[in-house]
Amino acid sequence: MSNAAPTLPGAGPATKDQSGAALVALFLSLTGGATGGSGYQEWKREIQAAIAKDPFDATVVTVLGGAFLFYLAEKGKNPKVESYWDALVFISTCLSVGYHDVFARTPGGKAIATAVMTLGPAMSGAMLEGPASEKEKAEKEAVAVQQAIVGTLGEILAELRAGRRA
Repeated sequence: MSNAAPTLPGAGPATKDQSGAALVALFLSLTGGATGGSGYQEWKREIQAAIAKDPFDATVVTVLGGAFLFYLAEKGKNPKVESYWDALVFISTCLSVGYHDVFARTPGGKAIATAVMTLGPAMSGAMLEGPASEKEKAEKEAVAVQQAIVGTLGEILAELRAGRRA
C-alpha cells in the first residue's frame, strides 16, 4: 500500500499538505465557500427534487447508471468485474447489505460505490412510497379530513355550550 498523497485529476504528484489544500479548495469551489456561491446547494436541491419526484425511477437510474460507471472504472483492473452484470450485482447489493464478493479497487470504483452505499438504502426504502405528487395529494386529503373533524367538533362544542345555558 502506498503512502503517497492522493492527487486531483490533471495535477502532478502532491505532498500530503498540498493534496489536503487541494481537497479543501475543491470542497470550497463546490459549496461556494467564502464567495457565497451556491454550486453545491443547487446541485443538492436538484438531486433531492429528482429523488422526491419519483423515487422508483431515481433508484433504477442509480443502480443501472452506477453499475455502468462502476464497470467502466473497474474493468481490466478488477478480476471480479468481468462484465456489466458483475458490476450490476455489486451495485444492487450496495443498496442494502452489500452481500457479494466484489470490492471496488480503483478510486473511481470506490467513489461510485461510496455514493451508492450512502444514498442507495434511503432511495430503495422510498421507492415503494410513490412519487411526491401522490404524497402531496394524500397529505391534502388528510388535511381536509382533519379540518372536517375540527369543524364537526366545533359544532358539537357549540351545542354542548348552548345546552348548558338553557
